[in-house]
Amino acid sequence: MSEPAIYLFESEPGSWLAHVPVLRGCVASGTTRDEAAKNARRAFRAYLELLDARGVSIEHWKDLDPDRFPVRETPPDRVFPEDIGRMEEHELRDFLHQMEASRAALISLVRDVPPADMDRKPTEAMWSVREALEHIMETEVVFLSRLEKWPTDPFNTLQAVHRLAFQRFTVMEPEDTALDHEVLGRRWTTRRVMRRILEHEFEHYGHITEILGALGSNRAPE
Repeated sequence: MSEPAIYLFESEPGSWLAHVPVLRGCVASGTTRDEAAKNARRAFRAYLELLDARGVSIEHWKDLDPDRFPVRETPPDRVFPEDIGRMEEHELRDFLHQMEASRAALISLVRDVPPADMDRKPTEAMWSVREALEHIMETEVVFLSRLEKWPTDPFNTLQAVHRLAFQRFTVMEPEDTALDHEVLGRRWTTRRVMRRILEHEFEHYGHITEILGALGSNRAPE
């Protein structure tokens, strides 16, 4: 195991990210380097508490003292030593357990939020709960796409995302299809969501057809 460290990165002026990759998933932010590092040490302890409360073993990290972690610059490629190397089967199982615990904690946090509060922003500079949840969903799909080795595998992630969407409609009851509400000031119905999914895919089917056509005239002979 690499020496535990806090890695800092200035994402934009006045906004710093602090990663603690020895505990996968632990991240914090701050308006200065020192604030981000301080928040990362606090986040390390808070994340262990969250995992422990959800039944994830924390034996691997319980003896680590975040106050002793050195602060380092994030590598230019933003890949940490802990990000490299083949995982053993037990490590994959541990990751899945941690992933389930993290999602369960998130669901527990928002489960009882009143509908009227889902779209409310505490301040103009802050997101609403809905915006934060939608960002999590959208970004998760983006991260999954980074696993693809197109075209050397059978489009596993593309198919997985399709199955996710397909399953959502599979468990839908007829009464669910009557949905008609506003999300962030825009009207959405179940039929509109269905239409936009199909429209979006067909639109980019045409887009990719154009790309392949252009490549056909520029690709080197095989």
